Amino acid sequence: MTDSTVLAGPAWIIGGLHNRPGYLLTAGGRITFTDGEPYFDVAFDELTDVTYPWYWFGGGVKLRAAGTLYKITFVRPNGMPSPDPSLVDVALSAVGPGVTTATGAAHVDALRGLADIGTGRKATK
Repeated sequence: MTDSTVLAGPAWIIGGLHNRPGYLLTAGGRITFTDGEPYFDVAFDELTDVTYPWYWFGGGVKLRAAGTLYKITFVRPNGMPSPDPSLVDVALSAVGPGVTTATGAAHVDALRGLADIGTGRKATK
């Protein structure tokens, strides 16, 4: 992946009172989770303890971003809403200037309906 590559997809932070749908994005050596406002935004070298729990069957990841533990799933949890599709532009703008829907929307748009286990496992990979 180059610094100009933008990867974005729907994801859910799970656990306790922090359950939230949003978008996980990587670009320019950074990883961001946003639900309209950046929930976390860190450089890759600030990620530690990255694991893919076997009991999530390849559909999610646990990681520490700047020392805070996050549990992120790419498979919509039961009872949780999908990320708001109108946040696609907000999510793309969160990764920095010069990223627009013209360069990234096709990839994000293709991921909007992500809700099944097979597709979620592919997103994790």
